[in-house]
Amino acid sequence: MSCASAPSPLAFTLADVLRSRASTDGQRIAYTFLADGAADAHSITWSELDQRAAALGAFLRDEGALGQPVLLALPSGLAFIESLFACWYAGAIAVPVSLPRHHRVKHRLEQTIANATARFGIASDDVRQRISADNSNGAGTVDLKWIAPNAVGVPPQRPVDAPAAADIVPEQHPAVLQYTSGSTGTPRGVVVTHSNLLNNSAQIAQACGHAPGMTIAGWLPLFHDMGLVGLVIQAAVSGARCVFMPPERFLMRPWLWLQMICDYKACSSPAPNFAYDRCVDRIGDEHKDKLDLSCWRNALNGSEPVRARTLDRFASTFARYGFCREAFFPCYGLAEATLSVTGPGEMRRGVRRTAAGAQLPDNSPEGHVGCGRTFGDTRLAIVDPQTFRPIPQGEIGEIWIAGKSCAVGYWNDPQATAATFNARLNAPPDDDAGALAWLRTGDLGYIKEDELFITGRLRELIIIAGRNHFPVDLERTIESAEPEVIAPSGAAAFSIDIDGIERLIVVAEVRREHARAVRADAPPAFDVGAVRRRLSAAVAAEHELTPYQIVFLRPGALPRTTSGKIRRAAVRENYLNQTLELFEAPSHARTNA
Repeated sequence: MSCASAPSPLAFTLADVLRSRASTDGQRIAYTFLADGAADAHSITWSELDQRAAALGAFLRDEGALGQPVLLALPSGLAFIESLFACWYAGAIAVPVSLPRHHRVKHRLEQTIANATARFGIASDDVRQRISADNSNGAGTVDLKWIAPNAVGVPPQRPVDAPAAADIVPEQHPAVLQYTSGSTGTPRGVVVTHSNLLNNSAQIAQACGHAPGMTIAGWLPLFHDMGLVGLVIQAAVSGARCVFMPPERFLMRPWLWLQMICDYKACSSPAPNFAYDRCVDRIGDEHKDKLDLSCWRNALNGSEPVRARTLDRFASTFARYGFCREAFFPCYGLAEATLSVTGPGEMRRGVRRTAAGAQLPDNSPEGHVGCGRTFGDTRLAIVDPQTFRPIPQGEIGEIWIAGKSCAVGYWNDPQATAATFNARLNAPPDDDAGALAWLRTGDLGYIKEDELFITGRLRELIIIAGRNHFPVDLERTIESAEPEVIAPSGAAAFSIDIDGIERLIVVAEVRREHARAVRADAPPAFDVGAVRRRLSAAVAAEHELTPYQIVFLRPGALPRTTSGKIRRAAVRENYLNQTLELFEAPSHARTNA
């Protein structure tokens, strides 16, 4: 398979990459946006994109955006891509954000703006109005200088060059602040440099065999690292055409994703594991019969745990429509490593799995799915998280990463940066790995025959249906929804695998005034069923997520540290072992049944 064409030797920022594409492939279509997921296609060539981005970039730079964070509050579409490259023409730092749909997301947006110290924002009029609505606590949004993506005409009134070397040091200058789906109180912006993006994108192109003349496609939101790097930036670095559609179109009509791959003969398309299950469960024969998926060579599966059952179901369902099982591309990555860490590459042997042995604990009988190997200069180590010593192949430990794709840290957070991005291995003196700065991923896994297998997370991030949820956000919702019943700081949220699907479990400790003994002939001091239903509704409203089960504990029964912090891992373990001190006998029926 052909290798991706390299950008110009003089290129060192993403603005240079775009300028190079415009000069060599100017009339080739760069991006195509399917506004309704099927028809209504809007396309832009490399030359047109260069002109529009350069014009807006010149305006931003004249406004003083050089070196400044610029909020990209735009939905998926060509305007997002034009504004993204405009930031880089201006020498600014792009800050893609999720658009507010309800109060919780708006609150996170305001805190993101404050953390990023953003003074500029690019948004359409309707989005600006949405952000400004109910602005009682939104001082950060009021102080932003808003700029419309179409504020400047093209071509620019004067030639616009990429920032000079004196302005930009690619190894140090941030290209993007990628905000992770963290706690609403502590948003963290991963500082991703131009060099990080170029290096990681080149590795993805190598692993997938991307080159000019090919097409990649997807529906992932562009503010997310998988959509931003895996689609938008991957197209610029590899020269492939990118076809994409709004995420909500896929969620409503999943067949549109596969039809897009078929219609545009896309060779690669990424998605989280849940998307493949959604296609099996929601696409009827009338839409399947129109598909020819034989062009799909890289069915990338990442962002959440890859499940063998999902791959089996999808392959068996769509084999008759041209899908080849060997197209599966289970991969592993995270925003702190720009995006991609491992993948099977071109020399894949099909999806590999391994059954869990005594030294590889796993609650899933299907075992673990192999997520491939590293590419380029990326190095990977499996480490004992307590001693920082590398551990042998086949044993579970924390995944550590080193290489040029590792981001430089968290924005304005030197303490978290030092702990996460500058870890040191406890290695022998003659091992050069001990001199490297390592990224601690917080994920658990092991290596077998040079392939990475993921087993779980040290971090307490909950990933359900492709979306990230922090326990503290869910717990605050639970506590505030029923403060007369739930003890202060008395909730713990975690997820477990049930029949191959990640489910949310909430454990809540009741207040002491309800602590009378539970007897068969004495009902609880409050309507347990009604409280459970209200809590479930509150979580659904705030987080668009329904708990699988809500369990009430006796007062003081929630496992805590000596300093009073909730021991979520212990709560989860006790739940699985059925050793929690229950306030009342739990109902094992789903809360939304």
